[in-house]
Amino acid sequence: MKLSPAMRLDLHEAKCMNELKETWKLNKTMNSNDIEIIVDPFRVCILNNFLHSPEIVDCIRHDFNEITWTKRNMDLYEFFQSEDLKHIELSYIKGFYELLTNSVMPWATALTGYDLVKISATCSLYTNTDYLLVHDDQREDRMVAFVYYLTAPEGWDFEKGGTLDLLSKDEKGHPSKAVRSILPKNNQFIFFPVTSDSYHQIDEVMSIEDSRLTINGWFHAKTDPIFEIPTFNYTAGLFNEIVLTPIDSDVLLESWINESYLNDECVFDDIREYFEEHSEISLRNFFRGEAWEEVKQCLSILENEGENWSQAAPPNRSLYEVLSLDSLPFSLERFLNLFQSKQFFDHLKSLSDLDLKSMKFELQKWVPGSYCLLSDHDWNKTKELDIIVYFPMGDEDDIIGGKIQYVNTEEEIQEALITIEPSTNTLNMVYRDTARFTKYYSKKSKCKLFYLLICSYSE
Repeated sequence: MKLSPAMRLDLHEAKCMNELKETWKLNKTMNSNDIEIIVDPFRVCILNNFLHSPEIVDCIRHDFNEITWTKRNMDLYEFFQSEDLKHIELSYIKGFYELLTNSVMPWATALTGYDLVKISATCSLYTNTDYLLVHDDQREDRMVAFVYYLTAPEGWDFEKGGTLDLLSKDEKGHPSKAVRSILPKNNQFIFFPVTSDSYHQIDEVMSIEDSRLTINGWFHAKTDPIFEIPTFNYTAGLFNEIVLTPIDSDVLLESWINESYLNDECVFDDIREYFEEHSEISLRNFFRGEAWEEVKQCLSILENEGENWSQAAPPNRSLYEVLSLDSLPFSLERFLNLFQSKQFFDHLKSLSDLDLKSMKFELQKWVPGSYCLLSDHDWNKTKELDIIVYFPMGDEDDIIGGKIQYVNTEEEIQEALITIEPSTNTLNMVYRDTARFTKYYSKKSKCKLFYLLICSYSE
């Protein structure tokens, strides 16, 4: 006789249910009988040994081997996902979906008091270096988020990553830092209300051998909830939003730029032709070797001092540090002034045939775990020339992630139109009329630090 998925019996008992409802209503903590309710930083219910039969759990996990997986790869995440469970005909996964619909959703409705009416759910597979960055799940009529874990029965530890991290909020209502990390546990079911407090992430999976397997999704309400969304002035992904115009200075391009990129009309013609056709070009060995090394030495000095950097934005926007422009080492200050100089504006016109009038810039510090998500800036409003320069403080081939990608946000599936890889001593030019983000910098990277200069020039 084939077994069907079912919640463990005590969860339906009146005594257990009454205790849960009272604890939930009063927003209190609870930790007993394989049930935990936490309230800090937001309310989460954890149910261990969720399904009554270990055999059923193994059967559902076996069905995962038959799933057709799709790689999901965007600014916020990288992992494998199935189609919606309502379309999956694998018997035990289908049985779990029916359990969610017929038993779990009514049970959660009775517990929380929310009017839950439908389900959306998928299977997820996180392998080595996969992740899901800080977000709050607020979208349309989502009311309760849930996740069911199918990890190996022998267990999971913190060294494997893949934890569900819950973030606190700062005084302005923005996410701040992870204050609770929940390890994946086989046959565990977790759910929490989708609110303005529900900032969470899935930490990067660090295991080569084991994968993080889940069934996850949302219970939806009959009408859209009213969410409180904190505002943040984060326009185009640049922290230093001061618009600068060209300055007359004593900058000598010859002291910074390799001779092969100066005063050679044939080279200029080739660059312009390629740039006009592709809207981007990468000019390797652009800077003179001794000048390049001097700038890197200045960055190392700043790193040792450690006082010139500050976080650019809340972690649901980005996680990297930006340089303060006060009291810079002389050579670094001169280098940054180069990009604002009239001479460099003129040189960019020779390379791109663009008549540029102003610019803004940011020098960023990246360590493993850093990222920059798509912002809510109206990217299509203006067209700009991006100048991008990476400073890997190690072998560029040892950087996993950290690439800049340009995408069309109006497309449902956002394929990268242009990708800029971390590369030492390279001037990357991109004529941008689309959105831009920088991919998550993996903790598996052997190179543990790079700097990134991004300048945006306007016509």
